[in-house]
Amino acid sequence: MRFTEREMTVGVKAVAQQLMVATKPFARGSVEERWERLTPMQRYEKLAAAGELVLPVLVALPDRPTVGASPQFTTEEWETAATEAQRSAAEQRSPGSWDSLSERKRRGAVAVVVRLGRVAVEAMPIRQDPDAIVVPDHL
Repeated sequence: MRFTEREMTVGVKAVAQQLMVATKPFARGSVEERWERLTPMQRYEKLAAAGELVLPVLVALPDRPTVGASPQFTTEEWETAATEAQRSAAEQRSPGSWDSLSERKRRGAVAVVVRLGRVAVEAMPIRQDPDAIVVPDHL
C-alpha cells in the first residue's frame, strides 16, 4: 500500500514505543516520558529495528484508499503481507532459511509482525484525500 512518509514515520514510532514497553514493562513513567528519556541513539536503534519489522509488511498490503478513517484489512490480507515480508527478509539473510523453519516458528513470526503492523496502521494520522495521499501532518 502507498503510505506517506509521515504516516510511516508515525507508524514506526508507535511500533518502536510498543517494543520498548515490551522489553522493559515495569519502568516508571508514561510511554512518551520514557521515550523522551532515551538518548537520540537509543531512539534511532529502536526506530531502525521497528522499521525493519513493519515497513516491508506495510508496503506489501493491498492498496486501500480511505478517507476519514484508517485503512481496514482482512486477517488474510495481513497474514499474506506478513508472510511475504518475512519470507523475503529471511531469504535475504540466508537463502533457504525460511523453508528450514518449523511451521510453528513461521506462524509465530507472522503473528508478531501482523500485530505490529496493526499497531502501526492504527497510529497513523487519518487521510483526507486518498488520491493525493494528503494527510493533516504539516510537521
